[in-house]
Amino acid sequence: MLATLLFPIPFWGLEQILSDPKLDGATVSAYVCELDGDKVFEKNSALHVIPGSNQKLLSNAFALHTLGPDYTPVTRIWKESKRTLVATTGDPLLTYQQLVDARAKLKLDRKLPVYVKEPFAPGIPDSWEFDDLPNKYAAPVTGFTVDKGSFELWHKGGRIVGVPYNYGVQIYASKSPAPLSIAYDPMRRMVTVDGNWPEKDARLDTLSIWRPDREAAFLLGSGFIRSTQTPSATPNLTITGKPLSDMMVACLQPSDNNIAEQLLLLASLRLGELPKKPYPAARERLTNFMEKVVGVEKADVRPFDGSGMSRHSYVTTRALGRLLKWSNDQSTAPFWRSALASPGKGTLANRLKETTFQGKTGTLDMVSALSGYVRHKSGQELIVSVILNQYACTPAEARDILDSFVKQAADLDLTAMDGD
Repeated sequence: MLATLLFPIPFWGLEQILSDPKLDGATVSAYVCELDGDKVFEKNSALHVIPGSNQKLLSNAFALHTLGPDYTPVTRIWKESKRTLVATTGDPLLTYQQLVDARAKLKLDRKLPVYVKEPFAPGIPDSWEFDDLPNKYAAPVTGFTVDKGSFELWHKGGRIVGVPYNYGVQIYASKSPAPLSIAYDPMRRMVTVDGNWPEKDARLDTLSIWRPDREAAFLLGSGFIRSTQTPSATPNLTITGKPLSDMMVACLQPSDNNIAEQLLLLASLRLGELPKKPYPAARERLTNFMEKVVGVEKADVRPFDGSGMSRHSYVTTRALGRLLKWSNDQSTAPFWRSALASPGKGTLANRLKETTFQGKTGTLDMVSALSGYVRHKSGQELIVSVILNQYACTPAEARDILDSFVKQAADLDLTAMDGD
């Protein structure tokens, strides 16, 4: 156990990094502890701060504990004389190609209506910002979905097209010498592209699908009708999804918001039926998990969504430290650790090189966060959580400060501390 002193000599470097003049006026919170939970360093660790995508650590830990790493979603399809019926448990990774292949196997002519039974379909989580909605990172949340509620906009062969499909979106394109501009109204399903697009084939943007469940149904038939019933007969086709351990990798490493929301709702659903508006119940169940299972103070967390897009969420860095310790203590720790980003992977592809850091980044306007595990030069691992809010510097400068903090933690000379 390390002795606890107020800024002992080895930790002055950490304090100095967080005292950078670029952070003048900002909210700064940090917590560092050993794997056994013994505190090493803290600065304002009880402050309520907006976590950004560090919120995904909560939703993924909740899903891993509640569902287990081997949980696998299924989508069942019945072909009947007057309709096609789909019942899904909710599969965040269901793809366009899987649905097209299902249509071919069942020889569906797309003339029949499609009845869909899905466990939840909140669409846009409350408190998300309207300006984000055209973007893939703010795709609506539905249990029956396709390609994480998004499609790519490409220039191909002299045309602007949706890839792998445009999902009924009207594309209006005009080339001019002006800089390229893309205006997308997801609710009206209309995108306008103007300007000087590349001569070669290239991806221009990734856009949200306004109603992913409806558009997924239209890949199989001619209409979308919600259903609460499933036939007693054996389904004609079952699409088996990837296990939760794979979903977590797909969520945490690239920081996918849509998957994070799905995991929050899937884990909440395991604990009881969800109402039509599922988020209040999901928030309560996630809060109970953090308080009663992980052991954080209830006042330290207020989850408003699963991804961190909401600015109504808050957390403390000491709560994130506790969550990271708890997750590392579980039998599922290998799945947890392997799902995290690390140098060269995901959102850390170009960050923290030559460190052993495993963890999660987080970014919103005037929010930067970094939480995870790092090995210092003695060979011992530390848990680190540092979050900056309302800074006036550039996002790149904020990220550099976070990275410097983690590197300094990895370089701590703990032998200078008296221990027992």
